[in-house]
Amino acid sequence: MLIGITGGTGLIGSMLAIRLKAEGHRVRIFSRSGKLPPRLQRISEWDVRIGSLPTRADLEGVDVLINLAGEPIAGVRWTPEYKQRIRSSRVDFTKDLVARLISMGEFAPKTFFNSSAIGIYGSYDAGTPPFDEDSPIADDELGSLCKDWEEEALEAQQAGIRTILLRTGVVLTTEGGALATMLPAFKLFAGGPIGSGNQILSWIHIEDQLSAIMFLIRKEEAKGAFNLVSPEPLSNEQFSKVLAKTLGRPSFTRVPSFALSLALGEGAIVATHGQRVVPKRLQELGYKFRYPNLESALRNLLG
Repeated sequence: MLIGITGGTGLIGSMLAIRLKAEGHRVRIFSRSGKLPPRLQRISEWDVRIGSLPTRADLEGVDVLINLAGEPIAGVRWTPEYKQRIRSSRVDFTKDLVARLISMGEFAPKTFFNSSAIGIYGSYDAGTPPFDEDSPIADDELGSLCKDWEEEALEAQQAGIRTILLRTGVVLTTEGGALATMLPAFKLFAGGPIGSGNQILSWIHIEDQLSAIMFLIRKEEAKGAFNLVSPEPLSNEQFSKVLAKTLGRPSFTRVPSFALSLALGEGAIVATHGQRVVPKRLQELGYKFRYPNLESALRNLLG
């Protein structure tokens, strides 16, 4: 198949592109700048289309379109201007992209994936059931963002395009993201939980992230929302202890919540609030996780 990826030069997009190509698919990368990261530069002959929004000609022939575009949410100070950039890069971009797909009629891609996030569920309180795909949407800023984002994506489904919403948790890889950010402190004996450490971290190994997307591409009956998280979420403190054990380091230094709030403002909520999320629909469809528990995931990633 010919598979298009918007946001194809980002961390997950570029690793997905490599995986798709390795499995024999043709890949078309949509990029605003056209600048490829080193991991893509090592492989020749990428089909890269440059522009803020794919044109009709760019999209013709694409069987599956995967939308991973959007400004980073985690680790960034949420100023009013940046919050508008987040919303525009997700909600507005998806609205324009879906309108372009609908205008193509029978020539549009048959399947459309849209990235979302488990932040749609809000914070988890001890004693409440885990969040699955049927859980209510949170009445907060992240929940509102994800809700509006997904509603724009689902317009494609109304037009007869199979639409899948990828609600992704914390993706573990040493090439970037949360784990790569944590590693230097832990290696220097200065790692530990954030705040109380009680907030729940719903994570997924990069291999399962990519494999789950491949699985959903093949499962033609799959549509709607899917939580891309491992079946074993755990607290930030538990995560820190397993990471420290894997590295042969202690885990006693705590990062105060107020310090993150001072540095990131509202953006600190991504690290200081957690969600206990389970991949109910993915498992019901028969997906088998390669790394269902954290210890096996970290041992694989960290050798």
